[in-house]
Amino acid sequence: MKILFVGLGRAGKLFSTEHLFREKLHESSLDDVEVATADMADLGSPGGRRLENNLKEIVSRGVDIIVVMEKWQKELLTRFIEYASWNKIHLFGDICKRNKAEQVPSCDVDIAYRSDHEKMNDGCGNLIEQLRTFIRERQLPAKLSSV
Repeated sequence: MKILFVGLGRAGKLFSTEHLFREKLHESSLDDVEVATADMADLGSPGGRRLENNLKEIVSRGVDIIVVMEKWQKELLTRFIEYASWNKIHLFGDICKRNKAEQVPSCDVDIAYRSDHEKMNDGCGNLIEQLRTFIRERQLPAKLSSV
């Protein structure tokens, strides 16, 4: 399974979230999960062909989940990814608190960053639980077909 975190790397929240998620992955003993990050600037500008080509390449490499840090990033990615893959894109704020969308901006001041750490921790924990469910659901049909 492959997970890609997309955000604005310049503020460090993207990389902090990735690091926290990797720690939680290690604690949960989910071994077969690859984690990568992509900065929006590295993918390309919204109007350029480079963004479209990079996203098509990412999806073709078999990424299962794309986690974006801000709503506008999700909206932008859906413009360049085929409709069949839209269900792979998830807003990190939605994962943090399942009942309501939370604002977890990818760039803010230190005090806001500290208060958002709890949301990031909850989000990573919720994502781990969703991964466990996703993996169980993927393995069940394989087990049934071998019987």
